This record gives sequence, structure tokens and C-alpha cells, in this order.
Amino acid sequence: MEEDKRLNTGSDGALKILVAGAGTMGHGLALVMARAGHEIVLTDVDQGVLSRALGLIEGHLKMFIEMERMEAKDLPRVIARIRATTGLDELEGKDLVLESISEDRDIKRDFYREAADRCSPGTIVASNTSYLNIFELAPESLQERLLISHFFAPPYLIPLVEIVKGPGTSHDAALKVRGILQKAGQKPVILEKFIAGFIVNRLQRAMGREIFHLIDEGYAKPEEIDRAVLASLGIRIPVLGVVRRYDFGGLDFAAKVLSNPSIELVNEDKPSRALNDLVGKGKLGVKTCQGFYDYRGENLQQLYHKRDRLLLRMRDVLNEIEESMWKVSDKSG
Repeated sequence: MEEDKRLNTGSDGALKILVAGAGTMGHGLALVMARAGHEIVLTDVDQGVLSRALGLIEGHLKMFIEMERMEAKDLPRVIARIRATTGLDELEGKDLVLESISEDRDIKRDFYREAADRCSPGTIVASNTSYLNIFELAPESLQERLLISHFFAPPYLIPLVEIVKGPGTSHDAALKVRGILQKAGQKPVILEKFIAGFIVNRLQRAMGREIFHLIDEGYAKPEEIDRAVLASLGIRIPVLGVVRRYDFGGLDFAAKVLSNPSIELVNEDKPSRALNDLVGKGKLGVKTCQGFYDYRGENLQQLYHKRDRLLLRMRDVLNEIEESMWKVSDKSG
């Protein structure tokens, strides 16, 4: 894909990036890339969403300053790298387009058609979809430089990005996006082909089946399940991951445990009575002050702030673990 050589040709390494969609994820993507020094155009069809996004970005940056992750003098520089606009008139001339619009097949199909018509020949288009097979929606002319880059919320705190190649995606394009994300402080992994849910959401879906089965059938209360996981998997997974831990436990033992017929797992998706009951009562979690836990009487802004501070501290610990435990992770097989 020869035209991709134009990436990173600026003397300061800054790329021209368009982020389409300024909602929950889009504003976070703009923040991540602006902190990395890139020039960002943040677009949305709703001017109110754009205004809210810029306010959120400034608030997140102030948190980084408070936690000594950046200097106060850098805040206006980062903000100045982000320009908000409605419409898609500026698709042309961008090095990278990060699509984070509605998870609607028709809306995405229209976007990719317009991107194919307007984007420069060397522009890589990356979708933040969490489950859609976008490769079925985009025109053929876009396929070689189209991929999925699935970030996790909030992307300025959670470093993982799942890069998913389509049947026509150039491996060169995937490697270039991985490099851009690594320089931005993210932790990208590459999936060689599309599968709905990718890696993490498939694992979470499987775990969710068992979680809600244990709750619905009265085996354990939500808080007991959380305590059990935090005091076991929550300690082991950050150190060993979910595959490497089998090596430490012994693969012969793992084979024996996995073939044990006495542990019957839930093998189908079915509605959770407990979950649907809460939703039916309007208890939707933190945003309504009630869910599986009761948050009434708490300052929700402070609660989110506490979460973010702890996630930043955990990220530091994980970086330390990665340095000492995962330098040989590519020597598999």
C-alpha cells in the first residue's frame, strides 16, 4: 500500500486526523490523539454534542494536571489542536479517520460511501465499532485501507485498542495504525480477521452468562460475586493474563479441569431476570443512582472522579507488571 508512506511525514510527526462522532467515545479519541501531538478535526452533526465534548475534554485534561500526568501549561496547547465542526467537508487531506458514529448499519454505510469519495488515496479509515462487520458495509475502493480500531471507555484511561483486519485490509495499514496508537500511549492488539465481539467483549459475554446465572438462581449476591473476583482473578489476571496462567498452573492440570463433566456451564444467551427487573424499574446503574448497588446520597461526579483516579493508578501498576513479566510474550509456540 504505497500511498501510506505519506504518514508521519511532518517534521514534528504530527498527523492530520478526523474523528467522526463526538459522543461518549469520540471525544475521548480526540483527547488521546491531541495529547499525542496530532492535529484533530472533531465532527458531529449536533453542535450541542460538540460543545459538550469540548467541555468534557477540558475537564479530563484538568484531571491529568491534578494527578501530575501533564503540566498546566500544556492544557491550552492540547485544546488548540482540536477543532470542532459539523459536517464532513474536511475528510480530504487527512492521514487517519477515526469513525465513532452511531452503531447503525445504514448510517455507517452512508459514512463509508462518503469517505471513499472524499478521503485522499492514502487516508486510513478506522472504525470504533464494538460489534458490526463494517467490511460488509464499505465500498470496495475503501477495503484496503479500512480496519476496526475498537477502543474501550474511557479511552484516555483504558489503553487497549483491538485492531481488526478485514478480508481486504492491507497488513501495512494495520501496522501503521498500531504504531500510531503505541506512540499515543495505547496498547493495541491485532486480530487477523473479523469475529463479532472481537476478544474482550466475547470474554465478557461468556462471563456475563455465568454472573447472571449465579444471581438469577440465587447462588450468590452481586456483592459476593464481586468480592470473589476481586480477591482472585482481579489479582492474578493483571500479572498472568488469561492464557499464560494455564502455563503456570500446568497444561496437564488445565486439560483435566476443562474436561471435568461435573461443572456444567451456561451455554446459551438468555435474558437475566435480575437485570431486566432492574431495567424495568428504571434502576439503570450509576447514572440513575441505583442498579445492582445503591448510589443514592453519593456525589456522582466525585464517584466518577474516584474511579478515574484509581484507573490511572492501576494503569501505572500494569505498566510496571508488563515491563517485568511480558517482555518475552512474543516467543509463543
